[in-house]
Amino acid sequence: MSTFLKTLAVLVLIGVGFSHLGGWIAFADSLAVVRPLLLFAGYILAFALLFLRARLLAAFVLFGFVASTVDTVWALHGGQGEAGTLSLYQKNMLWNGTDRQSLLDDILRADADFVTLQETSNDNMGILKGLEGVYPHRLACTTPGNGGIAIYSKFPLIQPEAKCEFGDGVVLAQAQMPDGGAIWVASVHLNRPFPYTQANQVPGIVRGLGDLDGPILIGGDFNMVPWGSAVRQIERAAKVDRLGGYLTTFPSFGWKLILPIDHILIPNTGEGFVEVRPLLGSDHLGLLARFSI
Repeated sequence: MSTFLKTLAVLVLIGVGFSHLGGWIAFADSLAVVRPLLLFAGYILAFALLFLRARLLAAFVLFGFVASTVDTVWALHGGQGEAGTLSLYQKNMLWNGTDRQSLLDDILRADADFVTLQETSNDNMGILKGLEGVYPHRLACTTPGNGGIAIYSKFPLIQPEAKCEFGDGVVLAQAQMPDGGAIWVASVHLNRPFPYTQANQVPGIVRGLGDLDGPILIGGDFNMVPWGSAVRQIERAAKVDRLGGYLTTFPSFGWKLILPIDHILIPNTGEGFVEVRPLLGSDHLGLLARFSI
């Protein structure tokens, strides 16, 4: 039993360490999704080794688990701040979702300055039409799979005819703000991680965002947790921070796997507050952020 626990502790530590390599190895980001579960198991094993008096090995694996925990928690450092005067509503609508009127009502009731949407399928055309009266400025891009992605804005979009090309994973436009300034607004929908094609999308999105001049605001379904490499690469490229701490947005797995995979990212010079909105016929919870830049 002692040998088995020692071997298992080392294997879990290797798995945790591997989960930090998503920028180089696609499968590592898939492992990052379950990193909290690995860490939970790892701490139990480390204390079991202490009980077995394998103190040196226990200290070694415990150091690795603590280092990984610190890095994982740091990915949530954007946290919550004071609500500002700007706002964004983020929602993956689900291509064949139900309760469409309730979702439309919730978006309109939130009265956000920007709305970023994913899975804008034919089944969701009623929602999109219902938003047009309040959001006269909009841009949509078709993507492979379950519908497209879209931005709805109360403010004029300076370049609404372009910026759909970043690997079919982002729609992007620059909004003209009332104070005369401008901000890029992006709606992101990444594919699932390995064995799906998320790792193929991210490099193009990162290059495209890195080439932009000016502040960037992003809402989307990233299909990746905040501590995953895909999200962190996009944060660095766009000079943005994620709002909201550890917010579950995909509750399909229940308490067994808490997944914060939908995110709102604001320029890292700003601060804001984000709240979770109901499912409303989707499999993703919505997000509503109020922030300043």
